Amino acid sequence: MEDFTYLVYVDNHPPIHFREIRPKDFYFAQVLRNKEENPLKLIERLVFNLDDLLDLPVTPTKRIFDWVSEELLNEKIMTVENWLRAAYHMSKQRWGESLDWLESQPISKVLLMVDIIKEYNEEVEDQMKKSRKK
Repeated sequence: MEDFTYLVYVDNHPPIHFREIRPKDFYFAQVLRNKEENPLKLIERLVFNLDDLLDLPVTPTKRIFDWVSEELLNEKIMTVENWLRAAYHMSKQRWGESLDWLESQPISKVLLMVDIIKEYNEEVEDQMKKSRKK
């Protein structure tokens, strides 16, 4: 969906509506890791209609949790330290006006911004190497 949310349909039940993880969720994820708590609490933060999810039978609920883990969480959650480093570099490149703005962006957008910055830095480094050779 355009607003970085997803609808998951299960037979004869209302669709379950999830949002993408955002950097502001990294703080909560780190607390869960530090306390060794169940990561399902993070999934609960992403669902808009938790009651509809809890009303589902076990089998589709497990499939939905697997999908959310794989598509919305897997390899997308940074440590707070790594996030702050990335946010610092994005701020230097003038991506957004504040850390609050960056933390409110969906992770797919943030990862794209990180990739663009990496590519730009590689291009600058290549140009510097070429100019040194001349």
